[in-house]
Amino acid sequence: MRGEARMSRKASPDNASVAAGSLPGQVQWGQYATTKSFDALCSATGAQADPDAIGCDHGGNGDNILRLVNPNGSANPFLGGTPQTVCAMIYVFDNDEEMEACCGCPISSAGYATFSVENMLLDHFVGTPAGDGLVAVVAALPNPALISLGPPDTNGQGCTSKTSRACNLGCDSTNVPGYSTSTAANLFGSISHNQIVTTNSGATAAVTEIPLFDDAGGDPNNLEYLQAQCGALLGNNHAGGFCTCPTEAP
Repeated sequence: MRGEARMSRKASPDNASVAAGSLPGQVQWGQYATTKSFDALCSATGAQADPDAIGCDHGGNGDNILRLVNPNGSANPFLGGTPQTVCAMIYVFDNDEEMEACCGCPISSAGYATFSVENMLLDHFVGTPAGDGLVAVVAALPNPALISLGPPDTNGQGCTSKTSRACNLGCDSTNVPGYSTSTAANLFGSISHNQIVTTNSGATAAVTEIPLFDDAGGDPNNLEYLQAQCGALLGNNHAGGFCTCPTEAP
């Protein structure tokens, strides 16, 4: 399974013009590194309270924050233009390159979404979160056929009852029915890390925020894999395998 999860960043010949990237933010990647709190981890391992000790909060120093922004459409249709919600299709991998959670989250025009990695992306992991791994974010348009706000045909999250808990308000990250990237939808994103940084004089705590790595339209083989693996993940693990969307401010 590990070999299947490895991501190829090379575009196929048919997708070369898309992957060159005239429009950024259709497919983005980032790395997260979280750990238990410093004291809890040190006491659990019996290590001394030294931030540079092996197994004692080394590398991560707490939660990470994923931020996504939707620059598409008009935020106020009464002043002209058309609103355009964009789905953030999110796929979370552990440090063994295995997908362990996925979800689709709607973001409205000029809206932003903030995700706690520990409490929203890792909270319903299929496996035990090791504290570090990768997250992929794919921008796609909502599927109106999946939207259902009232009973009985609803999953409780604005999608039809036939969808999994990964689907939110018409944003389904699985391969049923599946989606494709388009120049009509893109997102901008960054991730903040709370880190223990080793220096020549020991170690220091620091917070860094870096942009997600942009893969433009993405490799079509990777996009097919992400959706299929997410569908299998939710189909085999009904109690987990999904991430949680934040609630946008009105």
